[in-house]
Amino acid sequence: MAFSNRSPPVLTRFSTSDPAEAAHVFETAYGRSVRLAAVPTGLPLRHDRWSTGAFCIDDISISLDLRVQAEPLGYVLLAAPRRGRFGHRCDGVDELIGPGEVGVLYQPDLPGSSWSSDLDVTSVLLDLSLFDQVARVDPDRPLTPLRFASFRSVCADAQWRWRQTVRYAESVIAAGGAPGASPLVLGGLGRLLAAATLAAFPSNAVVADRPCDRADAHAGTLRRAIAFIESAAGTDIGLVDPRRFAARYLATYGELPGRTLRR
Repeated sequence: MAFSNRSPPVLTRFSTSDPAEAAHVFETAYGRSVRLAAVPTGLPLRHDRWSTGAFCIDDISISLDLRVQAEPLGYVLLAAPRRGRFGHRCDGVDELIGPGEVGVLYQPDLPGSSWSSDLDVTSVLLDLSLFDQVARVDPDRPLTPLRFASFRSVCADAQWRWRQTVRYAESVIAAGGAPGASPLVLGGLGRLLAAATLAAFPSNAVVADRPCDRADAHAGTLRRAIAFIESAAGTDIGLVDPRRFAARYLATYGELPGRTLRR
């Protein structure tokens, strides 16, 4: 699964009663090998996906037994079953997710496995760059690889907020038109989903504020931030981008451009 930050929203729909074709759909969608059990009567697989580049929202219904062996994905995958149960194993931890629950399936950099039967589920794929944008405070201090302390959410309220965030993001994308396709809107939605995930699941990505972070809001910082934002008004920028831009500008020219604050 390769992410692209500049892709417009694309809806793909697929359904099949052929287990080999179903396996191919999952391999293409998630980049992992899939083993499917015997096919019952009826339609075994429906897979709908909204893909925006940095994140995807999937709606899946599968009436056969599904077995997955996953290599390290390199992205965050979450599942929220509406019907059926979803079992998964990663890093020596076994979990079972039921209807109304939300779970992180694997550590992004570790292999894992999962299994389900007669499943109706919403799954969300998030590029690791989104967590970098949300959690990084200092652009010069790289984050450690993202690891979740638990595959279960911190509380039921956090699960509810995560589900509501996904519904909101999907409704904005599905509305279509220029706003839904805007890189600014899509970038904001991606960071919102990443933030909701970090709020719902304990991880090493949330760091405590440092004194320098709280003491940096002076007139010079504001002037440089305004200059950068106005120069990049049509692009998707995050909170740390003005500071990264300022560092590059200083390295090149030795001083920052002067600006007059507007009243």
